[in-house]
Amino acid sequence: MMMSRAEAIRPFYVMEIMARAQRRPAGAPEVVSMVVGEPDFPTPEPIVKAAHEALNENRIRYTHALGLDALRQAIAQDYQDRDQIHVPMHRVGVTAGASAGLLLSLAAVLSAGDELLVTDPGYPCNRQFALAVGAIPKPLVTHAEHNYQPRLEAIQKAWGPKTRAVLLASPANPTGAIVDLESIQAIAQWVRSKGGWLIMDEIYLRLSLQGPLRSALSVSHDIISVNSFSKTYAMTGWRLGWVVIPEALVGVMERLAQNLFISPPFLSQQAAIAAFSPETRRIADGYREQFLRQSKVLLPGLQALGFRLPVQPVGGFYGFFDVSELTDDSFRFCEELCDHAGVLMAPGRDFTDEKAQTMVRVSFPKSEPVLQEGLLRIQTFLAAGA
Repeated sequence: MMMSRAEAIRPFYVMEIMARAQRRPAGAPEVVSMVVGEPDFPTPEPIVKAAHEALNENRIRYTHALGLDALRQAIAQDYQDRDQIHVPMHRVGVTAGASAGLLLSLAAVLSAGDELLVTDPGYPCNRQFALAVGAIPKPLVTHAEHNYQPRLEAIQKAWGPKTRAVLLASPANPTGAIVDLESIQAIAQWVRSKGGWLIMDEIYLRLSLQGPLRSALSVSHDIISVNSFSKTYAMTGWRLGWVVIPEALVGVMERLAQNLFISPPFLSQQAAIAAFSPETRRIADGYREQFLRQSKVLLPGLQALGFRLPVQPVGGFYGFFDVSELTDDSFRFCEELCDHAGVLMAPGRDFTDEKAQTMVRVSFPKSEPVLQEGLLRIQTFLAAGA
């Protein structure tokens, strides 16, 4: 019997670990969560203040399907200010989170039965988005010895008669790896020569741990670039992102947005305009510096306990660890770590089929005392041989 499109969607195993934590006995110590990709900071005050002002005006209505003009213009100006890239406002589409942006992008360029090349390891929902629009996710395996960088020759080899697009992330979740601009340019040119599209997930672009990064848009205007307010500005619950759309796809994306989402949330949009103020940028830069300090606590701390880090993350706030010296089943390892130590990690099966049993992802945006407590619990757990 053939599975329906919905039945083909795999669970997000991170959520299973979080649900397991909720079932811990009453009186158990509070969990130390290294599982969710969420900053442990408040939304910057200028953004919150702008939301209050919008609420007080009591004019919360639908907006244009691609967002408020003022926000779209602010996003476009930010590319000019940071990267010296001219992005016309009409090519900016605000979305209900980067997830909606990715879904719209795939719906715009893929038809039923088309193939999407998607990296392994990679963000798990990307594969499910492809399935949701009737397309076929085809793994593009990247390797630690190449710093998890997708290589043009691998894309050329994987490209088939049904392939229509490639989805890459830089910096990437879960590895923190980046794709250098020279490689992006070469990949973009080759993919367009095949009549396909390159989609870049740049959600962690402003969270570099090793100096500023430039957007992929600096090397091609034919790239679909997806971004988000969630990570950079600690706005995960506001559900707001954006897409920079190639000229040829603006009309298609607008029609899809009109029908699928009507419009992004007005209140979040009005608040997000303040994300581009000098004050908010200073706050966000402070958050990024704190992520760097936190990485210097957690990543070497785990390495000292037998977790192996094949590639040092360049951006974002994750480490993708090899735990093959500690377990032969990383999902069971995460379950037992939750049950016996109250520490939550994400199992490798969410991010990779290639090495699902031997990898875990950790997220480090927690206060340093919380991270130290987590390391102590893991050390005790491993010493007990639980």
